[in-house]
Amino acid sequence: MKNTHCIPLTVLMAIVFSNSWAQMMKSHQIDDQNRVTFTVNAPNAKEVKIINLSDTLAMGAKEYLMTKNSEGIWTVTTLPCRPGFHYYELSIDGFRCSDPASQQYFGWGKWTSGLEVPSKTLDYYYPKNDIPIGEIRYHHFWSDVTGTFRKCIVYTPPGYDQNPDKKYPVLYLQHGAGESELGWTMQGKANIILDNLIAEGKTQPMIIVMNNGYAARLGAENPHRPSGADNAFEIFLIEDVIPIIEKDFRVLTNKPNRAIAGLSMGAGQAMRIGLSNPNLFGIIGSFSGGHRNFDVMTSYNGVFANDKEFNARGQLLWVGCGELDFLWTGAQNFHSDLTNQGIDHVWDASKGSHEWQVWRHHLHEFGQIVFK
Repeated sequence: MKNTHCIPLTVLMAIVFSNSWAQMMKSHQIDDQNRVTFTVNAPNAKEVKIINLSDTLAMGAKEYLMTKNSEGIWTVTTLPCRPGFHYYELSIDGFRCSDPASQQYFGWGKWTSGLEVPSKTLDYYYPKNDIPIGEIRYHHFWSDVTGTFRKCIVYTPPGYDQNPDKKYPVLYLQHGAGESELGWTMQGKANIILDNLIAEGKTQPMIIVMNNGYAARLGAENPHRPSGADNAFEIFLIEDVIPIIEKDFRVLTNKPNRAIAGLSMGAGQAMRIGLSNPNLFGIIGSFSGGHRNFDVMTSYNGVFANDKEFNARGQLLWVGCGELDFLWTGAQNFHSDLTNQGIDHVWDASKGSHEWQVWRHHLHEFGQIVFK
């Protein structure tokens, strides 16, 4: 009986051969025109492609067919790529896999290859060697809601350990679908962005808490990617995470000093949780959120039905989206509806699509007004 899940021997040999060379050769080089030259060592393969997992404009084309030299080395040079972070995969004789010679990032629901195309004009997400830097901490704890041990990533600002009496505002910051709590530091450079903003005096020191947005109820059909009622993230955040953070870290515990924000799926979580719990969160940030019909959003306890009542809640509502994002029209319409309804909010229309370069920009802008 034919096994449709078998990997062809030539593909296995190509991957093994490529893996053995992973530490000996770099998978890509970027020139001064932002063109990327990829190199793959797979002498037994018949066809190798680079598959762009971002939008087409990000890497110039959706895929690139590579050519093989006499030594079995496959290469291709892309069109100019957009500055920022981009996911990609290899296709070796039709088998899709990560590039073993590249850095891996958790995205698309798995560990995936990624590359950073440097920007010539932006430096706010690059580390600087002459400023104080904060720390990234892995905080493990038991969750009663999920019945499992969990971990969150916590950014503490420069000077946190040296100032034992000082308390800080806290931002709960969420990733997008298919990513994890690692995303905002590995792909998003959130800690570097905050270090630079703090050093420049553009924001006050704060703690950032990054959780995995998938929190399965006990007995969930798919505990790794729960959906619908099986995903108890809101209850998990309110009943487990916030009490743990407020017990184990020196955070201010009143509404004006507690914010929630996120990108894409995380933006939806931030809106839903923040709007439904106005006594908990004084600030809500939505980065490239898939905003639903305004009337549906209003159904969150009639939150937008009366502009005077909403504005009197004292919540900062921040909404941003990239002009090339597939969610742009919905986000722009949502902004227009908020404006027409008289709802106080901040709107940020930025360049780019559904990508980390946009979300880095959003955090940089949001970070300058949060807790002010």
